[in-house]
Amino acid sequence: MNIDYIDTEVNINNQIWRVAEKRFKYGREWFYTLSREKIDGTYERLSLNEDALVSIIASGSKVMMYNK
Repeated sequence: MNIDYIDTEVNINNQIWRVAEKRFKYGREWFYTLSREKIDGTYERLSLNEDALVSIIASGSKVMMYNK
C-alpha cells in the first residue's frame, strides 16, 4: 500500500516535524524530507527513507495527517 505522507506531522523526540518532500533516490527507494521551523525562523531538515518513517509512525509517534 502506497501512502502519501506529505504534510503529515510526526513527533520525534518531543519535536514536531512536517513531511515536506518525497523523492525517489538512488533509483530504488523513496526518501522523505522532514522539516521544522525553529524559533528564529530558520528550518531544520531531516531525511529518512520510507522504512524509517513508517517505523517511527508505527512506534506510536503522535501523527497528524491532513487531507489534501
